Amino acid sequence: MIKRILIANRGEIACRIARTCQKLGIEAVAVYSEADKNSRHVREIGHAIKLGGALASDSYLDINKVITAAKQTACDAIHPGYGFLSENPDFADAIEAAGLIFIGPRADSLRRFGDKSAAKKEATNANVNVIPGSEGKLSDPAKIAECVKSMALPVMLKAAAGGGGKGMRVLNNLDNLEADIESAMSEGLRAFSDDALLVEQCINNARHVEVQIAGDGEGNVVHLFERECSLQRRHQKVVEEAPAVFLNASLRESLLSAACRLGEQIQYRGLGTVEFLVLGEEYYFLEVNPRLQVEHPVTESITGLDLVELQISIANGNGFGFAQSDVTSNGHAIEVRLYAESPAQNFMPSTGTIDTIVFPKHLRVETGVDSGDDVSSYYDPMMAKLIATGATRNQALERLQQGLTDTAVLGLDNNRHFLQALLANADVQADTIDTGTLDRWLPDYAETIDEALADRQAAIAAALWMRQYREVGSKNPWKRTEVFSQWALSSLVDTPIHTVVLKHTEAEWNIAFLSVDGESQVSLNVNDKPYQVALKAVGNSAYLAQFDDLRLPITAVAHKEVIYTQSLSQQITFEVNPVVSDKLGESEGHNNIVAPMMGEIIKVHVKEGDEVEAGQLLIVMESMKMQLQIEAIDAGTVTNIYCKAGYNVARGAVVVDVE
Repeated sequence: MIKRILIANRGEIACRIARTCQKLGIEAVAVYSEADKNSRHVREIGHAIKLGGALASDSYLDINKVITAAKQTACDAIHPGYGFLSENPDFADAIEAAGLIFIGPRADSLRRFGDKSAAKKEATNANVNVIPGSEGKLSDPAKIAECVKSMALPVMLKAAAGGGGKGMRVLNNLDNLEADIESAMSEGLRAFSDDALLVEQCINNARHVEVQIAGDGEGNVVHLFERECSLQRRHQKVVEEAPAVFLNASLRESLLSAACRLGEQIQYRGLGTVEFLVLGEEYYFLEVNPRLQVEHPVTESITGLDLVELQISIANGNGFGFAQSDVTSNGHAIEVRLYAESPAQNFMPSTGTIDTIVFPKHLRVETGVDSGDDVSSYYDPMMAKLIATGATRNQALERLQQGLTDTAVLGLDNNRHFLQALLANADVQADTIDTGTLDRWLPDYAETIDEALADRQAAIAAALWMRQYREVGSKNPWKRTEVFSQWALSSLVDTPIHTVVLKHTEAEWNIAFLSVDGESQVSLNVNDKPYQVALKAVGNSAYLAQFDDLRLPITAVAHKEVIYTQSLSQQITFEVNPVVSDKLGESEGHNNIVAPMMGEIIKVHVKEGDEVEAGQLLIVMESMKMQLQIEAIDAGTVTNIYCKAGYNVARGAVVVDVE
């Protein structure tokens, strides 16, 4: 009987597994790397042991370290989660040799299913349709090229080991055949330590359907229905849903039967996913993932089963506890993956600190991060999975879209808006999708801005920024800060007129602070349009912004050089560019040095307290691509400096006082 489980993983899946352990009264033990020492899965699980350095090879992929950690903490079993060592047969062998229980398939099953070539042979033996292609895997570039040339285009090159879209190339022509082969082999070698490839006919316009199976290791295999994963970017899943509603009854039954037949053939133990391409009434075997899938929550949602609990039951030798006839599919579930990445920059991963992350209460959310956590460059940048359920597919879609609207991630680039736009796509709404839908749509995707809402977000952002970066008691308005009451910004009443420029991509908002009345109304101009706004803090970086004619909810975080905002699903990151206004340095009896033109301060050559001579260089600025030198008019002492390098200043703005 399993009483303590070492979870050999990190992030959201470690938190997910621990939750089931707690439900079953089983103690969970976490592992972590140097980069993850303050991560959410360590905080939540509590009992945790460090494996090693930040690199996965020094920690999560080190078999000896993981097994040593399990022994040191007196664990009975190890759950691998997904990724890392989850499909490594040597890991399963080592766990068994150590006298521990591996919560997953036998090592033999991992070898027979983990390699795509071996899995394809198993499928053929089980009388399951396979994609036409090479006989087994190939490691000789010349033989790979020969095989490609013998087939009709398009052709798929596919790494024989591993998955996740790595080591895959679609060849629509032979113009760069040698380079394509070298690239696919190299990527497979880097990702899976194996450069062998499969060559297969590329089946375009197909749908990607996978069947969840569970085996007790005694030859009994049940299916838990199917999932559709056709919405992919570069062969990587973006949206997963269950069931696949386009399937007719006979085709569904044939797919489910084929998957179970494959599992029965090798007396499969544990959970597994058999993946197919479906084109019309035909289907073709793709691969088997012999582990818990990232997208398992959608299956849990339609069946009511806890798949981690099922894994533990099978590992304990207790089997399923139910018959195939007991498993029913109810309703519809859809999952999306929220990544720290920039769709505008070819989905480049984004790293850094999450200032604020807020999730909706009406969705199931699986996450491994909180506000204040870091997303590092060492691991996959997935922050969360959002799962919506409904009686129908349309209802689940609507709930998921609303859930994404209610989700806020500030501080890092992320794909939230991209997911919203994808779900709103006409083909997605109509369920007329295939594996090429996303890549065909992607060139048309652009994050558009509602300009009227953006103006109000800019007004709120500027007010928050001014609130946060003013110090109490200073005569210099750039250094004054007041403590805000719940209805904020009342302390700006005595502030001189002051201006900042907020930028987002190519757009600019010129903000001029005017005044605040006794009811805490902030008066300011946004690109010469007047606004009055009061802010009320209502939660974690959350505010209600009251304008004269409108109240807006907004989530926002202000830093000195950047302000993150999200309102009504529109997320804008403003770069802050202070502009020294012509009122800032006004002071009777001072020799006010002003900017002759609007421009950018390049360098300040003096500091407060310096004695200067008439004609001495004080500041260099740039305007209209010309550099201008600002000099002292008379000899004296520098008493105030109102700018620094990088500031934009208005024409006539006071930049230095010389007394």
